[in-house]
Amino acid sequence: MKKWIVVLGIMILAGLIVSCSIKPPEVRVTGEMTALENEVLGTYREIEQDTWMVASTRSSGTGKGQTLSPEKKLVLDAKRRQKFNQDDVMEMKTAKLIGENNQGFLEVVDNEKLQVDSEKEEFVTILVTEENEDREVIVDRVIELNENLKDAVRENILAIFAEMNQKNSPIGSWIQDHIGKWILKAE
Repeated sequence: MKKWIVVLGIMILAGLIVSCSIKPPEVRVTGEMTALENEVLGTYREIEQDTWMVASTRSSGTGKGQTLSPEKKLVLDAKRRQKFNQDDVMEMKTAKLIGENNQGFLEVVDNEKLQVDSEKEEFVTILVTEENEDREVIVDRVIELNENLKDAVRENILAIFAEMNQKNSPIGSWIQDHIGKWILKAE
C-alpha cells in the first residue's frame, strides 16, 4: 500500500513538473487575423479616417484656424499624393510593369519593356519612388501611433502591409510571394 502511495505521488509530481515546464507560445487569433494584424490594420484605418476628416474640414473652410502637427501633415501629404497617383499605379500594375513585393512596397518587375521607352521608364521610376516614400511615411506613423507596435518586428508589420496591398491589386498583376518569387495574382 505504501508503494502505491509513493508511486502515485511520483506520478502526480511528474505530471505537475511536465505540465508546468512545457508551455506553448501564446498565439492569439481572432477570426482569421492575428492580434498584430488587428493592431496594424486598426491603426491604419484610424489614420485614413483622420486624414479624410482633416481633408474634408479644410476643403469645407471650417478648419481655417486648425494647425496640424508635422507628423500629421506628412501623413496627410502622403495620402494625398497616393490618391493622386492611384490611377497611374493601377495602370502600371495592369500593364505588368510594376508589382507588389513581399515587404509592402512597389517594385519594377519588367525592366525590358521600360528600357524601350525612356520617358515611360522615368515616369514609372518616379511613380514607384513616390508611392514607396508615401507608404514608408504611413508605416512609420502607424508604428508611432500604436504603443503595441513599437516592440513588434518591423518585417512582420511590413508583411501585413504587403498582404493588404496585394489584396488590393488587380487580378493578373504581379505580386511577390513570401519566398521572393514573382507570380501573377489569381482570383
